[in-house]
Amino acid sequence: MPLAGGAFLTGQDPDQLVLDATALTFACPLDLAGIVAWAHWAASGALPVTLMMPTDQAMASYLQRMDVLRHLPSRPRIIGRVPPDTRSDQSGSLLEVTALNPSNVDDLAERLGPLVMGFYGEDSEAGAAVLRACGELIGNATEHGPSERGAFMAAQLHTGTTTDGPRLEFAVCDTGMGIMEHLRRNPKYAFYTQDKHAIARATRAGVTGVTGVPDDKRGNGLYDVIKDTRRVGEVSLRIRSGKGEVRIHGATNSQRQTLHDRPDQTAGTWAWLTHRVNTTSKTVVQSRE
Repeated sequence: MPLAGGAFLTGQDPDQLVLDATALTFACPLDLAGIVAWAHWAASGALPVTLMMPTDQAMASYLQRMDVLRHLPSRPRIIGRVPPDTRSDQSGSLLEVTALNPSNVDDLAERLGPLVMGFYGEDSEAGAAVLRACGELIGNATEHGPSERGAFMAAQLHTGTTTDGPRLEFAVCDTGMGIMEHLRRNPKYAFYTQDKHAIARATRAGVTGVTGVPDDKRGNGLYDVIKDTRRVGEVSLRIRSGKGEVRIHGATNSQRQTLHDRPDQTAGTWAWLTHRVNTTSKTVVQSRE
């Protein structure tokens, strides 16, 4: 089960952060970027950081391959075997954990663009829609969620040979103020006291924490992420901030949303986008199969 399905914390010790990945046998981009983001949040507050490596050596190698260890803050405590850093060129199927900040957005877009568009192959409409969605999530992290601790992103393409169909997964985890605090800067939304309800509100059209501009000029970002991507396939978006999480699933003719309380505290905002192509789409990964 991926860490994204549960809490990272192994206890409530206020004096340290323990990231327990010992039982991990699968990791999604949210896990990878989230481990690093949370570690940097803790280190910025002078909390010691411990990462307990997976006992599954293939999984431990994957954390190494996806640059999780490379992007941890300085001098973390690592428990367990650290595999050698051996790798082949997988630039066509993944984007390793990468630090994201306003100064490198354009460079990362150049790396992400070929990855996304290559996945969708001849279906350029779907590729463009998903790339715009990824760009919106990146923009949220650098514009609404910036902090000195930074933000981190990762992406993975799956052919579907061992899972339920081809899909693209992309995650951005920032360590900023979080959605509720951002929305509450706008007096219209100052009444929010629960993260899950603030997140849900942020997914509607015309909702922004920025004041002084008409609502129809800003605040459509997350709304457009879902609207545009579900027209070209099946989309799942999980947004986690504070003690809340909202899960949205959309397809061409349907959309549903569920709100959840979380046992852990997400410092900032984490977004995990999964997109599955239409069965009629001529994607590169489908042609490989």
